[in-house]
Amino acid sequence: MVAIMAKAKVKFLEWGRGTGKSTILAYFMLMMVKHLPRATFILVGNTYAQVLSNTLKSTKAALEFFGIYEDVDYVVGSSQGKRMGFKMPYEKPNHWKNIIHFSNGTVFQLVGLDNPNSSNGGRGINSSGILADEAALLDNEKLSINVKNTNRASKTGIYGDSPWLLSETYVSSTPLTKKGKWFIDGEELAKKQPDKYFFHSATAHWNLDNVRSDYFEYMRDSYSSELIYNAEMLNIRPKEIADGFYPQLTEDHYYTNKDNDYLESIPLCDINGDPLTNDDKHFNSKQDADVIKSEPLIISVDWGANINAMTVHQLQDNTWYVLKEFFVKSPKILDHLFIEEFLPYYSSHQNKTVYFYYDRTGNNRTANSKMTFADQAKEIMENHGWTVHNMTTGLNPSYVDKFRLLNIMLKDDGRKQLPKIRINKTNCPNLIVSLEHAEAYDRGRGIEKDKRPEQRKKVEQEHATHLSDTFDYPIFEMFWDKYVGNYVKTEDLPISTF
Repeated sequence: MVAIMAKAKVKFLEWGRGTGKSTILAYFMLMMVKHLPRATFILVGNTYAQVLSNTLKSTKAALEFFGIYEDVDYVVGSSQGKRMGFKMPYEKPNHWKNIIHFSNGTVFQLVGLDNPNSSNGGRGINSSGILADEAALLDNEKLSINVKNTNRASKTGIYGDSPWLLSETYVSSTPLTKKGKWFIDGEELAKKQPDKYFFHSATAHWNLDNVRSDYFEYMRDSYSSELIYNAEMLNIRPKEIADGFYPQLTEDHYYTNKDNDYLESIPLCDINGDPLTNDDKHFNSKQDADVIKSEPLIISVDWGANINAMTVHQLQDNTWYVLKEFFVKSPKILDHLFIEEFLPYYSSHQNKTVYFYYDRTGNNRTANSKMTFADQAKEIMENHGWTVHNMTTGLNPSYVDKFRLLNIMLKDDGRKQLPKIRINKTNCPNLIVSLEHAEAYDRGRGIEKDKRPEQRKKVEQEHATHLSDTFDYPIFEMFWDKYVGNYVKTEDLPISTF
């Protein structure tokens, strides 16, 4: 009710799990449909894949809560509405593949920010309003250029002073990483211009009549990480790590690059009519436009009792791309990481050659076996037709050396012998949390990465330092000698350089 009664046209709703985000978005959608017939709106997500697998599913369920049914009151992804007698929007879309079409002619176009120039992108649209789910995942610059710029419908006069005309609603739990800062900055905008901006923070404590009585206790047991529980459930914003192990890491190092032509070629629903999920077979490396399929892959693995983690990389020209993350947690083991995660995802990759980096403990033989962890992983991949080159030898490097090299590379200062580093933020969300929350500390032996979160039971292990370690291994192995040979003349640069 607070959100509905707010008069400002731009709303930021920082709502935790169970607060009613899907419900309020569906309600706002219905009000936009009711008050602006034949108008065009945008339903935006970080990527088109996210819109298909998450947002569309929750939107359909919430609309049904209000008694609005697919193939009766609206159709998705087809021109069937015209044959059913639906009115047409004032601006008819070029195609209906990514359109929700309501019977009174109002349409919502599904937009992913990952490729605004594709046929599902926002450019060229004259929209009358914007709805955004999981807004903290959105890139604010892309949102402004490719979506907000479209909020300019030319037929505004026919709708009078409707509060839904040219409205913008951004809904999300509190952001876990730096890229979501723009969303919570909406709070300051609302304080300075309350007639234009509205910001509201709430948790499911406001919604106890509609969730189970033990909801918070139940969810606390479901989250093994206090940081994630506090953010997702209680809207407690994670502290920014000022003295982290990767101080040069910024939002500029993240990118998205999906093959939306491929994504638009897959059905919006499965054979049962249900929206696709992230586990659907269609969501594999074919959707990634950043991988060179004819080139080998570089993989990096960190093994442990509680989690086995992997990142996938390629060096392309003078840029080091971190393409994808994978992990499995106990009771699953190393075999599952490859057989259930890596191998199916990259089954269509043309060059089945892998350069394999890992923690040096992987060269130690395991109990009751003549094989090392690295040998086991190599055998699994080779049995599936891959050629594997184990690249890790010797002792682990010092944290000080890692710190220096990685942050020099992250500075993007144009050193020709060292590539730029870029991370696929839609394929590596947990890696980014791991990197941004990795702390540095000094126990008298020089700077180290704080590994203590790996031992804490309440820390979600994919957000501890395991994935960040997989980020370190191949970069250090491949570029340390170039760094020392070209840039370090007499002694290592002081830590204060960073």
